[in-house]
Amino acid sequence: MNLKHFFLLACPISLAIANSTPNTVAPRSPQSTSLLDDLPTIVDGVKDLLSTETVNNIETVVKGAAVLLGGDTPQNLQKLLSSSNIDKLQDIIDNADTLLTSTFVNKTSSLIDDALPLVSDFGQIMDAIIKTS
Repeated sequence: MNLKHFFLLACPISLAIANSTPNTVAPRSPQSTSLLDDLPTIVDGVKDLLSTETVNNIETVVKGAAVLLGGDTPQNLQKLLSSSNIDKLQDIIDNADTLLTSTFVNKTSSLIDDALPLVSDFGQIMDAIIKTS
């Protein structure tokens, strides 16, 4: 094999190697998310957060907190949260826990359900009396 044949065979191979550059950046996988993909969702969340209703609610909370923390309110809160009042509140909670059993609540609900037709009939009787007078 002479030099001419060698170059003819080697040139296409070397050109093919020179033209094939390795892909150093991998293609993005379809499952991956980026900030740009999530941007519409983020913007929608910010819109909801900054809606007129939300801003008004935040303003109400802030103004309410300012009222609670200003003036004589700290002294009033101190009186409200005194140990005697805490004891009274604890007694109320303990009694409510004893009283409001599931049996009591179910029986009371049944009693109210049974009384509803009577109240309705009584209302009709009162309407008839008022119309005749």
